[in-house]
Amino acid sequence: MAPKHWQIGDWCANPNANQIDGPNGSVELEPKVMDLLILLARQPGEVLSKPEIAEALWGNVHVNDDALTRTVFKLRKALGDKAREALYLQTVPKRGYRLIADVTPPAVVRPASLEGKPLPIRGLIALGLIVVSALVVLGVLVGGGADDAPAMQAERIDSRMARADGFYFRFTRADNEAALRLYESVLESEPDRADALAGLANALTQRVIRYTGPDAQERARPGVAAALAAGWLATPEAEAASARAVAFARQATERDPGHARAWRALGLALSAHREFEPARLAYERALVIEPDDWGALINLSEISQLSGQSEHVMPYMERAWEAMQRRYDRDAVEIGPWQSAVGIRIAESHTDAGSLAQAETWYRRVLALDPLNPAAIHGLAALLRAAGDIDAARALCQDLAAGTDETC
Repeated sequence: MAPKHWQIGDWCANPNANQIDGPNGSVELEPKVMDLLILLARQPGEVLSKPEIAEALWGNVHVNDDALTRTVFKLRKALGDKAREALYLQTVPKRGYRLIADVTPPAVVRPASLEGKPLPIRGLIALGLIVVSALVVLGVLVGGGADDAPAMQAERIDSRMARADGFYFRFTRADNEAALRLYESVLESEPDRADALAGLANALTQRVIRYTGPDAQERARPGVAAALAAGWLATPEAEAASARAVAFARQATERDPGHARAWRALGLALSAHREFEPARLAYERALVIEPDDWGALINLSEISQLSGQSEHVMPYMERAWEAMQRRYDRDAVEIGPWQSAVGIRIAESHTDAGSLAQAETWYRRVLALDPLNPAAIHGLAALLRAAGDIDAARALCQDLAAGTDETC
């Protein structure tokens, strides 16, 4: 029987055992990490986009960008590779990833009729793909082997993780509690899973900031600033709860130092614990890993306001808007509830500063993406009336009234 091992640079990969052997001895890989390695090894030197990789690894299960980033980080760590001096897995900015090491696929048994005859390289590759495909089909038909059980379990956990994230990003009290319980259930299966630790820390922090304390019973607080203004974060109950969130977030950064979401979770938890400078450093660390981490940029804007660094508030918000623009196609569900609010806040800031042309530009940017946003229409109509363009202001208000129950 032909061996099923792949030679990838200095490493020999055995997909059936989820193991690689090489310069650092034997290393066990998670099933998804091995899947990523073999996916790239089948097309050495070719760039695969993040959406292509996500579809190949997770199929129809929606996962956010952090799941792929975490998988890439774990593969690099196993191979002893470095992102900036890659010998195996190379990041191609704005495109995706590719494997740059030499690859020798599993050996193929040659038919007797071909003995003594050279096989063209294209024929060898095609024959190898046919054999691999046949083995996969055979594995499905006979129910697979013992290795299928861990893979199926991993898929179920990944699906539960994606569902938890879906609840979390709705930002309601009930959804936050549902997300919290799902993150806890993921950690029961994988106690060291960094994204679940970060998710749990986030849900615990949101519970403290928005949904607990006497003044939050009728209406959730909008953020850290409101919780501080209410005096809630200084209470022993809130301090204990936020300290717990900090502990989980720190665990996440220790388990996976290359996980942007873990550092962002730590920044949020530290903010709730009123440790603003350590929070700022955590957010900056997230941006080193993922420069388009728009959530970290929004939170840095709030930290700047709370710590008296008002000159940084709007630059961070404008960077957040641009990052949202670049990532919208990948993170539409997460970005949707936030982008208009960010644009409106920038417009209002320009209005307060007397930069009316800039304010009008930002209101129009919001309306280009969210045509019936009441706050943007109210703000732009007010600017147009002040400038004497009554007809344009009236037309905006008529569109709003025709499409919604809102009036100017």
